[in-house]
Amino acid sequence: MVRLLTVLFLTAFFSDQTIAALKLKFKDGTELNGAEIYVPSIPNSRGNPDHRGVILMFQNKLYIHHFPYRSPVKITKVIDDGIDDGRYKTVEVMEELEHYHPRSSPLDSSPRELSYSCTPSRIAFFHFDRPSLDVLYKAVSSHARIPKPNQKFALQAIHAAYYATPNPTYYNTPRHSKIWQAEADRDVARYLSKVFYGKWFEQPDLAPPEFQKLLRPRRQVAP
Repeated sequence: MVRLLTVLFLTAFFSDQTIAALKLKFKDGTELNGAEIYVPSIPNSRGNPDHRGVILMFQNKLYIHHFPYRSPVKITKVIDDGIDDGRYKTVEVMEELEHYHPRSSPLDSSPRELSYSCTPSRIAFFHFDRPSLDVLYKAVSSHARIPKPNQKFALQAIHAAYYATPNPTYYNTPRHSKIWQAEADRDVARYLSKVFYGKWFEQPDLAPPEFQKLLRPRRQVAP
């Protein structure tokens, strides 16, 4: 908790430029290196960060997440029987999955000024891993243009996500992911000039030509 809260003392050292390029990772394994938090410059926009999460920009486009399902894999765990005799037992177990389906949180349409009115783009904070929540906390707390009420509620939500107990009820499933991507695939195809779609990290051939060079050399694949 101390590490998370101490970022408040660093806010004076961050400007819009230093917090624009963020390295974020979703619990489903997807990585965004160079993401930006969308903070609208027009009044009465619905796009500011708040208790529901953030809208992200990537490669100067609205980012639409694809919420992939991550299959569990076998991991090796060291078992300590409590006796300090220098002997340890290793066992193979299936890892616990903690990544959530898209409809595990309230969804709303994207801000009108971004000209994309289809798949909801706001992402709840609990979809990000803990190091990314640290990054988001620092970025939101130091951004001068975020309205104070929005900033307050967003920081509270990040803090809650950081310390939340995993809830298997809302974990992603192949079915949830398939339904979401069927909708997002259709919507993104209609607005290729407006968005960057997370699915392109896994399937670069689906991306517009302008992103092919970006995706192919450093292809990022969600596990």
